[in-house]
Amino acid sequence: MPRKAKATQSRWPFWLRWGFLKYPTTLLVALGVLLAGYLFRVDRTITKTFEGRRWSIPAQIYAAPVEVYPGAALTPISVRRELERLGYQNRPNLATPGSFSVAPNTLIAHLRGFHFIDGYRGTRKIRIRFQTDSVVSVTELEGEEIPLMRLEPALIGSFFANHGEDRIVLPPEQIPPLLRAGLKSIEDRNFDKHVGFDLRGILRALWVNLRSGRAEQGGSTLTQQLVKSYFLDNRRTLGRKLREVAMAVILEARFTKEDLLDAYINEIYLAQDGVRAIHGFGLGSQFYFNKPLQELAAEEIALLLTVIRGPSYYNPYRNPQRAKERRNRILAQLARDNLIDHQTQQNASQKPLQLAGRTKARGAYYPAFMDLVRAQLYESYPKEELASVGLKIFTTLNPGVQDQLQRAANESVSKLKASDERRSELQVSGIVSQAQTGEVLAILGGTGDGRGGYNRALKTQRPVGSLLKPFVYLSAIEQDDFHLATQVVDAPIRLDLPNGDVWEPHNFNDEYYGSVPLVRALADSLNLATVQLSLQLGIEVVAQRIGELLPNHQPKPYPALVLGAMDMNVITAAELYGTLASGGFHTRPKSVVAVLDETGQPLTRYPIATDQVIGVEAVSQIDQALTLVMNRGTGRGSRHSGTGVRGKTGTSNEFRDSWFAGYDANYLAVVWLGNDDNSPMGLTGSSGALKVWDAFMLNNPVRGLPQYALTDYTEQTVEYSSGFSANADCADVVSLLIPQSAQLPAKPGCTRRPRLGERLRKWLGGGKQKPRE
Repeated sequence: MPRKAKATQSRWPFWLRWGFLKYPTTLLVALGVLLAGYLFRVDRTITKTFEGRRWSIPAQIYAAPVEVYPGAALTPISVRRELERLGYQNRPNLATPGSFSVAPNTLIAHLRGFHFIDGYRGTRKIRIRFQTDSVVSVTELEGEEIPLMRLEPALIGSFFANHGEDRIVLPPEQIPPLLRAGLKSIEDRNFDKHVGFDLRGILRALWVNLRSGRAEQGGSTLTQQLVKSYFLDNRRTLGRKLREVAMAVILEARFTKEDLLDAYINEIYLAQDGVRAIHGFGLGSQFYFNKPLQELAAEEIALLLTVIRGPSYYNPYRNPQRAKERRNRILAQLARDNLIDHQTQQNASQKPLQLAGRTKARGAYYPAFMDLVRAQLYESYPKEELASVGLKIFTTLNPGVQDQLQRAANESVSKLKASDERRSELQVSGIVSQAQTGEVLAILGGTGDGRGGYNRALKTQRPVGSLLKPFVYLSAIEQDDFHLATQVVDAPIRLDLPNGDVWEPHNFNDEYYGSVPLVRALADSLNLATVQLSLQLGIEVVAQRIGELLPNHQPKPYPALVLGAMDMNVITAAELYGTLASGGFHTRPKSVVAVLDETGQPLTRYPIATDQVIGVEAVSQIDQALTLVMNRGTGRGSRHSGTGVRGKTGTSNEFRDSWFAGYDANYLAVVWLGNDDNSPMGLTGSSGALKVWDAFMLNNPVRGLPQYALTDYTEQTVEYSSGFSANADCADVVSLLIPQSAQLPAKPGCTRRPRLGERLRKWLGGGKQKPRE
């Protein structure tokens, strides 16, 4: 009997064997459905993302504008420096905004238009006349007097939220036609015709690159480049390339060519500036040339087109010759396409790169100050709003002061590092504020060129040492029984602490001075006298008073507090010392002046909020004591000693931290020095931080502080070492404000001879002393 053939089992699944193989149309339909579903999902994703990103305009942050008016302490050099900081060019004809010219004692400028806090000011041509070191007059070029003119403020950053990206988003009307046409000529010749990808462009780029032996042209369209920047990573895989093409086609179908080109101009990556990624031609123009995109010449636009192909490879700072060669090839291509004429091409090709200096290109960004701005704005605005709705933030930053502080710190720290191997990693933080208002003019987060990194001004909290002592003495002077000539004992002391330890402080030089007046104890920073005084007052009283002056920082009342065992950053220290510099008013350090919406209408103003927390009698006496710190105490080594500045040094245990806080009528500045690992670095406040402050103040002439009229106080000369009433003929005396009711003991054999005015008033029967002017 014949054997039946054994049925063979197919390896294909039943549904595939009897469905798709039998009906090919079904297979195609199923694949089409899957592809349509994928494209639908991609379409929803990229359309939503593109629309949101395209219209997300980050808040722009501006420094304080320089104000020019008759009597302003400005010189032709200082005004020229500010104009150059803003990217103005020295062009005698003043044909366009952003230009100026200088003559003896005169500067003429064609100012750009700008929307200030109080409204828009159009372009104006002005003439400024100077005499010595101040402004004599400000007029229109035709001669009309101008009482006050502001230069537009410098743009110092923005609040773009994603991955450290920063950009200036430009509206279509601010994009130069040559840039639009140049992008198509160099990057995508068929941009106006293709549907997202360009096969002819790919083949042409391949041929050009093979002939030249390098990547002269790219095969990706502008739309594909936009897709890569928005949505994709840098992996070079077939799947990623196919997805890129699909996304480009969808974008082309959903949006106009103009929309896509505008988005590309505002999105493309052009440089890396430390932690900040430079995106878009608006910010790229500021970064490379320090001026607006609308003011760029043909050779400058060509250089921006150059770096698109490789921001690192064609980096004009690191590879100037390579960048210039490609720039000139691009200029030649623009001429062949009749986008510029032959003469323009020849002239532009012969010009050097003319980049903004490295410090100018990077100096427009102030990361430490920006951190403070962010912290203060986040109290009122959500991050999403700051990153998307086109706000304009006006701040208190003074770029000139910031540059001076950075330069002083870099130079001083460099010298200190070279003098001791323990300081090889020495770091610095600092702050400069307006003495009367607390407006922050500059912040320093570390050494270097200000490009960012760890911000010690906000994040480093260290013991302030003797920087806290003036507030111990303030707590005493505010009591009825104390004044600057009151005596306190400087002698050894042992205190039993609640945990069973024994605290036994010492003076810096391990010497003891017996009975000394408060003014000497503070000026010479005597630890033991300070502890004795705090025990008389009650350490709780001192802790409470410091907490009243620093509302967000209530210290614990332990004995070491009075010698500075309290951690602060420089901003908190400036807040504390601001109560003295301002004449007794508490003003929180302020970095933001106002916020405008995208139409230029004010949303929020930040007025100067002050509360009087110290009486003028007490402030006046502490001012005198801190003047003596600088004249004959721990600050006497300053080159500004004897000029009337007030200041106090601070040193923590084992020389781990060096502090100085100083002020005049103009600036309050606080500086900290130390190693990040908290290791000893062998610097006191006077040998470290004071050096930085000194270098900063070198270019800022000291301005005298106001004198307050006090009805119940009189100036008396007392012996510095004892506090006894004395005169300069027989003792080392200082002049102090003393309550009229106080009876000072006289130095034996050195009775103070009454002043002529006092003898006359006594003879005429006068009573109280005339108020101090």
